[in-house]
Amino acid sequence: MAIASFIAHVSYTRDNEHIMPYVSACLQGVLSWMFYLAIRHCDPFALQFPVPTNGLGLNALLQNPYMVFHPPSLFAGYTSCAIPFAYSIAALCYGDITEGWLRTTRRWALIAWTFLTIGIFLGGRWAYVELGWAGYWAWDPVENSSFLPWLFTTGLLHSLIVQEKLGHMKRFSLILAFLAFFFGFFGTFVTRSGIISSVHSFAQSPIGPNYLYFLVGLMVLTLLLYAYRAPAILPADVTKIWGISKESALVITQFLILIFGFIIFMGTLYPVLSELVTGSRFNVQAPYFNTFAPYIGFSFVVALTIGNLLRFHTGKLLGGKTLLLLAALLALPATGLFAWRADVMRSHGYGLGIQITGIFLCFWSLICLLYDAGSRIAANRERSGVFFRQLSYWGALLAHTGLVLAILGFLGNYRGLDKLVTLQKGQSTDFYGYRFAFSGMEIKQEENVELFSAPLALSKDGIALGSIAPARARYPTKPELLHEVGLQDGFWYDIYIVLSDFAKSGDEATFQIHINPTVKIVWISVFLLVLGGLLALMDRARGIHSRDFIRFAKERP
Repeated sequence: MAIASFIAHVSYTRDNEHIMPYVSACLQGVLSWMFYLAIRHCDPFALQFPVPTNGLGLNALLQNPYMVFHPPSLFAGYTSCAIPFAYSIAALCYGDITEGWLRTTRRWALIAWTFLTIGIFLGGRWAYVELGWAGYWAWDPVENSSFLPWLFTTGLLHSLIVQEKLGHMKRFSLILAFLAFFFGFFGTFVTRSGIISSVHSFAQSPIGPNYLYFLVGLMVLTLLLYAYRAPAILPADVTKIWGISKESALVITQFLILIFGFIIFMGTLYPVLSELVTGSRFNVQAPYFNTFAPYIGFSFVVALTIGNLLRFHTGKLLGGKTLLLLAALLALPATGLFAWRADVMRSHGYGLGIQITGIFLCFWSLICLLYDAGSRIAANRERSGVFFRQLSYWGALLAHTGLVLAILGFLGNYRGLDKLVTLQKGQSTDFYGYRFAFSGMEIKQEENVELFSAPLALSKDGIALGSIAPARARYPTKPELLHEVGLQDGFWYDIYIVLSDFAKSGDEATFQIHINPTVKIVWISVFLLVLGGLLALMDRARGIHSRDFIRFAKERP
């Protein structure tokens, strides 16, 4: 946060000079509290006597390459959210929003959104390859608390578009900037306080109550300031009559984001709330979230598709009803092919009707987005360099495409088919057209872990396809055995094998074999999402200007 604050202080534009004292005071206030917390309640340099014995080292579950990058990416996103929050507080204190404010807030919101996207997907990949449950998202409280800042930052980016084009939704942008920042700290509170049990709560500490005081104080002070100063933030002079248009689609998107955020927040806090009211703690599991997620996701798909085809100030639809009908017709065979290759008839997890409907909507959306991109290229084919002058458009298109692909990957139901089997040495089993042959246990040492490996020779139609070696790992500081997943990934499905149990003699082992459809599509989508964010940041008209970063050296002694 100190680094992000420093960059914000040296890169502001001239038309933001009048609000920088407020921005500086806000960031210094948050940093002061964090330094106070580190010094008084969680000092890492505090002396201990008698000298404690050596600890157990890094948690064995965290000894994974994805965990090198997952936490820094998330916290870079959390701290980047502080800058839009500080600018929002400054706008309330000053009583106005300028074009420079809009561009700077958008820039930092994009930076935060990109880092959060990277961090969330890396965390999902870690869960997939490390925990051995054949999934990457379980609606765990800590997962939810990282998703909420991403969700509200997404809403902020869309709100800023309406503000830029029409001058409306200024106050709503301030609210979304606050929510994105608030829930970043809320996520840390959930992880570190232990108030909600989670598989991700690795580092509980005594800072929980102090974090709660800060969150309550932050909310109360911000709400009081907003109630007192928000009337000074005036909307555009032109009265807007809301009808069918691009800005209306953006407003609907905000509405969906708020609903989804409320559903996730209530599901995450429900164990605590139920204990306060009834005295008994009731945990909310994945089925609660999965009841709402498909419908919210489908609504997002429809809203972003129609929004891309619409234009501002008009209800005219690019391609008209003809395009929507043609896209629907083309989506039918694509849906059939996808459902066949993903084996939806056997592996549906949300209900077959919901899954088929979602797949159809995703392909319908992708065809419409492709048409929109083709129309943009055709309209500007004679203008050189137009691509670099429209990076925001192409970034948004890539991000929307990535989101649709992610939803398509989710609908494949990553835990589609599974089989539990116990094999003797020399035996084999057939599943999903493959043969898995067990040749006995192997014990080997790799770095600091002892692996009890159970390699399975994989073949199909008599053709050898290599070997998959699930294992159990014993670390020197942890007595229980941890999972090491055997994984062979493909475009349409992954072969995912977990060694559930094995005999000490090494002649018998029990395997959980999973066929996980369309997981690869989810990992592909993250590259499009991140690339979209980076392209939007490079837009010279609305993103980062290199002169902003060198101005500090030129203008100051």
